[in-house]
Amino acid sequence: MTGARDLNSPLISLQLCNPDGTLTAQGQAFMRRMWERTGYAPGVDAAWVATEADIGVLMSGLAESAGTQAMAQAQAALDEARMVLLDAQAIRAEARMALDEARDSAILSITARMPARDGTRS
Repeated sequence: MTGARDLNSPLISLQLCNPDGTLTAQGQAFMRRMWERTGYAPGVDAAWVATEADIGVLMSGLAESAGTQAMAQAQAALDEARMVLLDAQAIRAEARMALDEARDSAILSITARMPARDGTRS
C-alpha cells in the first residue's frame, strides 16, 4: 500500500535558472512539485462560480414555487375526486335501494297473482 505523496518542496537554495534561461534540475523539481500540488487545475473563476451559484439559487426558488403550486393543484384535484367518489357511493346506495324495492314489488306481484292455496291440492 502506498502512503500519501510528499508534495513538500524545499526552497530553492541555488539558482532557479541557468545562465541561458533554462531551469536547473532543482528548479525543474520545484516547478513539478508546485504543479502537482495544485492538482493540475488551471484555476477557478470565482466571479463565474458566484454567478452560477446565484442562478442556481434562483432556479431552485422557481422550482420550489412551481412544486408548491403543483401540490396545491393536486390537492384540489384529490378533494374533487373524493367528492365525486362520495356522490357515486350515494348514487350506488340509492340504486341498491331501488333494486331492493323492485325485487320486493316483483315478489308481491307474483304472489298476488297466484291462486290461493287451501292445502287440498299439492
